[in-house]
Amino acid sequence: MTMFNWGPTQPPNPPQGPQPFNRERWDAVLNSLEIKFGVDDDGDRFADWETMRLWFLVEGNDDDLMAMRSMWDVRPPVASYDFILEAVNSWNRDHFWPKASVVRGEEHLGVFGDLVIDVETGVTDDFLRQQVRCMVGTSGQMYEYLAEQFPESKDWFNAGEEG
Repeated sequence: MTMFNWGPTQPPNPPQGPQPFNRERWDAVLNSLEIKFGVDDDGDRFADWETMRLWFLVEGNDDDLMAMRSMWDVRPPVASYDFILEAVNSWNRDHFWPKASVVRGEEHLGVFGDLVIDVETGVTDDFLRQQVRCMVGTSGQMYEYLAEQFPESKDWFNAGEEG
């Protein structure tokens, strides 16, 4: 499980005001929070927690969208689609974020949480750190909610327990 450094978050001489956003900004922010992360084949950053994987993305034609996408390690069976969809819709109705979605695979479902923010005018490292903390916390709450709604999920395929 990844842990945070909740101590001071300011580097010795932080830049003043919002700075342009790019993938390298993720590196500095994740390192400052002491989050162990990897880089996938597309150059996207990701980290694993007890119940999920979380990607830290740069999107948009001009790299002007900051996105984080979590995926529940538990993969519900396709037959549970309607029930999972109803639970996800309830989550979306009752919570502003992360926005939850369900995707059908051949045998299993993928359950995702998303946060996307326009950062065209730049962003501070403190803002990025706060968004990471919130996304980790609220995604964990969402997957905990789903596990409570579906106690049988403890018997479903769990990608986080693989290899």
